[in-house]
Amino acid sequence: MNVTIPAEYGYVLITALASTFVNQWHGLKVGQARTKAGVPYPNTYATHEESTLGNDKYAFNCAQRTHMNFIENLPQFYVSLLISGLMFPKFAAVAGANWLFGRVLYHIGYVNRTKPNGKGRFLGAPFIYSSQLGLWGTAGYVCYKMVTGA
Repeated sequence: MNVTIPAEYGYVLITALASTFVNQWHGLKVGQARTKAGVPYPNTYATHEESTLGNDKYAFNCAQRTHMNFIENLPQFYVSLLISGLMFPKFAAVAGANWLFGRVLYHIGYVNRTKPNGKGRFLGAPFIYSSQLGLWGTAGYVCYKMVTGA
């Protein structure tokens, strides 16, 4: 089976590139929260005793956690985005952009100082999970088509 990259695959690549900017934004937000909370390097987090709901150290821990969660999910996002885009480039690009938007909302909600246990993260969850399921499904379909030649 020959694989032809569709002309619209550029949209997929733009979405992949946009993820680097969202990653950088996360890093900047963590840096700002670190400075405000006074958490020195190389500490990844403030201690549990220092971090109580509503204080700057709590907000820093939440910002750090959203960034790490973003990084933890990037590999499966990239794989499903790039594979899906081989047959469904516009869908993949829109789903990927939706996923990135959800990641920004996830961060904003998670660092909300009034929501205990990071429950504000649910603000972005519908965007993240609906997009990821769509990308997994289309990526699986592309793989199936390539393996079976159907």
